[in-house]
Amino acid sequence: MSPRRKALITLLKLTDLAVVCASLVAAVALTSGRIGVDTSYGVLEMRVSVLNMLVMGAYLLTWHFVLRLRGLYNSYRLSPASREFRDLGMAVVLATAPLVVFSLPLGFEYVDAPFLIVFPTLAFLSLGAERRLLRAVARRVRTFGRNLRDVIIIGDGGPALDAAARLAQRDSLGYRVIDVLNVQPSVAAKRANGAANGKSNGTVNGHAPSRDDVLDHLAMLLESRPIDEVFLGLPLDGSEPLIRPIVTLCEEQGITVRVVAHLAALDWGRASIDTLGEQPVITISSGPPDTLRLVAKRMIDVVGATIGLVVLSPALLALAIAVKYDSKGPIFFVQERVGLNRRRFPAYKFRTMVVGAETMQAGLEHLNEAEGPVFKIQEDPRVTNLGRWLRRLSLDELPQLMNVLLGDMSLVGPRPLPVRDVNRIDTRWHRRRFSVKPGITCLWQVNSREPKFDEWIRSDMEYIDNWSLTLDLKILAKTIPAVISGQGAH
Repeated sequence: MSPRRKALITLLKLTDLAVVCASLVAAVALTSGRIGVDTSYGVLEMRVSVLNMLVMGAYLLTWHFVLRLRGLYNSYRLSPASREFRDLGMAVVLATAPLVVFSLPLGFEYVDAPFLIVFPTLAFLSLGAERRLLRAVARRVRTFGRNLRDVIIIGDGGPALDAAARLAQRDSLGYRVIDVLNVQPSVAAKRANGAANGKSNGTVNGHAPSRDDVLDHLAMLLESRPIDEVFLGLPLDGSEPLIRPIVTLCEEQGITVRVVAHLAALDWGRASIDTLGEQPVITISSGPPDTLRLVAKRMIDVVGATIGLVVLSPALLALAIAVKYDSKGPIFFVQERVGLNRRRFPAYKFRTMVVGAETMQAGLEHLNEAEGPVFKIQEDPRVTNLGRWLRRLSLDELPQLMNVLLGDMSLVGPRPLPVRDVNRIDTRWHRRRFSVKPGITCLWQVNSREPKFDEWIRSDMEYIDNWSLTLDLKILAKTIPAVISGQGAH
């Protein structure tokens, strides 16, 4: 997720919670005359206690979970307004239910029949109006070239070009067409009949395409720049041999696929249907669905990182002073790393090397002890005396708790790689590690930490395929013993 989109989603979440608070206060003011509160000022003057604040915080957190669970922070760019309002209505019902359940044991006198009619009605209308307003502003912003999503369109001539035209003509959708791969129907038909020989009248940027031509060109585009989505405008009844490898290629790199089709006979998992004009658009996502578990993972990240920064603040200060006085240079080393969907972000670490270490790396490449595209030397001459100790105990990575709070990283996930290493990855399925958010610790770090890249990648794939909150907690529990042992750390 790009930083701009992340900021917009955060703004939407905060605005939603503010609207819920306002709706709750308004509902109490309108329905609580029988308990001695007959004006809005009376509501504001009600006694505030620690218990009330805790209950209110827990209730707002419940709203946040429910809104996320109903997918209300996913993209609705191609969806009709009715779909968002339907999801919003269900979310309001689910979020109001806890008030009915807990009103009696917690003594909520204002939760009666009138309140249970007024509050959800106000919440639904207010949230609906707020979201329509914010989306109108977002559409206006997109017309100025902001908040855009880069897409590639693949089709058999007419449908592909038609989809590109629709996207280009509707600036409010916020899509930027990077390339259109035009494949004649004869290519897909020949493939479906097992008679394709690599020759056809189709074109990929002016060249006659075979199935491999299309896939190679798409792979080149995906590797050359961040791509958010791929649109397929191919007939499903004759293009499945071409569509499936395209979907697989995008799944390997965590890129969303949208199938613009006249029929929806697909058996791929995690697919949802939107609309583009009057055409159904099937969206296929390869990563884990945005469910309550992912919300819980993010909450664990925020709470864990916050507690870690507070508890470790004396140690962080001491380490910062030690780094400053150990060698010349800044306290922190900020390096551009590659994260979710190959978006780059600044990763923070305590500096463990001499100033200018990155410029010296080219002269040390022949000493590289790691397999694959990564660079590791056990006795790296650039590492300072203090830095060697910090690296052994992984204390240099503690500032990445800030990256977790900022949302660029998680506590648990594949380790973020430098741009230099990512550019040297030559195995396509290795890029699937970018379909999840990178983390401070991972399976590889707690199980091996040896510089064997293939083993490292396979452990990342194991994590992605078997991810659960329980697995995250197990990895966190194993991290401290692994760090203390210092096995493979350098």
